[in-house]
Amino acid sequence: MKSPKYYFEIPEQTVQKLKLRDGEKFILQVDKNGLQLEKENVQRASFWNVSYWWEIIPAILMALVFFIYCTLTQSRLIPLTGDYSIATGTIILGTIMGSILFTIFFIKTRNNSVNSVYRNIYWRNLPTIIIAVALILLVSLLGIFWIFSRVFYGAEFDHYTATGMLFMFGIIINTIMINVADNITPTILVDLLILMIIGGLLISMLANGNKQWWKHNISFLGTAKAIDSWQFNLTFIVSALLMLALVDYLFVSLKPLHWPPIRTFCLRLLLTLLAVDALAVGLIYNNRQVPWMHYWHDQFAWAMALVIIILIGGIKWLLPKIPRNFMINSYLIVFLIILVSFLFRHVHYLSLTAFEILASALGFSWIMMLFQYLLGEINQKSQQVVQLQIKKPNE
Repeated sequence: MKSPKYYFEIPEQTVQKLKLRDGEKFILQVDKNGLQLEKENVQRASFWNVSYWWEIIPAILMALVFFIYCTLTQSRLIPLTGDYSIATGTIILGTIMGSILFTIFFIKTRNNSVNSVYRNIYWRNLPTIIIAVALILLVSLLGIFWIFSRVFYGAEFDHYTATGMLFMFGIIINTIMINVADNITPTILVDLLILMIIGGLLISMLANGNKQWWKHNISFLGTAKAIDSWQFNLTFIVSALLMLALVDYLFVSLKPLHWPPIRTFCLRLLLTLLAVDALAVGLIYNNRQVPWMHYWHDQFAWAMALVIIILIGGIKWLLPKIPRNFMINSYLIVFLIILVSFLFRHVHYLSLTAFEILASALGFSWIMMLFQYLLGEINQKSQQVVQLQIKKPNE
């Protein structure tokens, strides 16, 4: 006796939106949460998605270039870190190759996706996202090899071992960049933004520990007196680029929600100004020997603080339907900012550096909280919830 077959009925609107065809095959996955349907032709069985050659061949090219360079320079031993080292080769070649692979797979994912989360990432955002991700990769590699320079101080290797190590690093970099491109979403952009800001600042602080930067202020990390000040300034630049791309995506995706246009425009303008101010702070570093740089660096830094104050103070007008919990957290953050300002200016309990760190952390936390709320609204709207009913056909 044949076992009965059951069918799902899918609404016509969903069929048209997903461009489904008669007789098209799906893969049904069963897990603890229920059932999941996925098109068979987008399974990771295709050459493009599962072939490890996309990770191995670029790594082989990187290793070949590095080996040829080591041979031409006739170096007997290759140091792990330093100016002419495995670290230098990995950072330069890895950043270039990783950025190329990210670009290829990011474009592929966007073109092939039917999800609005990917489709709403406009082409004008592509250069910004690629540059930002490439710079994040660069800073991450610099941070990793900075740690290696402390742990494996003075380590050196022959040509073949050094080339093998670079090949291994290349595979890791290529794999990570392909996976990031294949799964990038605005939520990941927010995570990258958080990672970039926290990671960049920590690296700058650690690198300048002997300089006792905390006796000056945070801006000291971006001056010529600091060690590797470009890392601190690059943190602001990359964060600003990511924020610009994120703001553009968010407000394109918010259009279907039909929020008040004037208020939505004001919110977008303020967030864009905040990103531009952060970009200017990174580009115009605090150089007291050049008066105009010192002046404009301070002006843009204060402009960032002013924009955050306006955003927090006016968020109820900008977003009338903001949840009560969000407003309570906003009031708490405002209270804490006022408190640390009072402790700094009037009680003199906090130093300038401590005040800057606390106030910046509070403001940054609120901005991230705002982004998470906007993403939640977009995800709730973009989710295609279709009610299906299982049926057994009449025999």
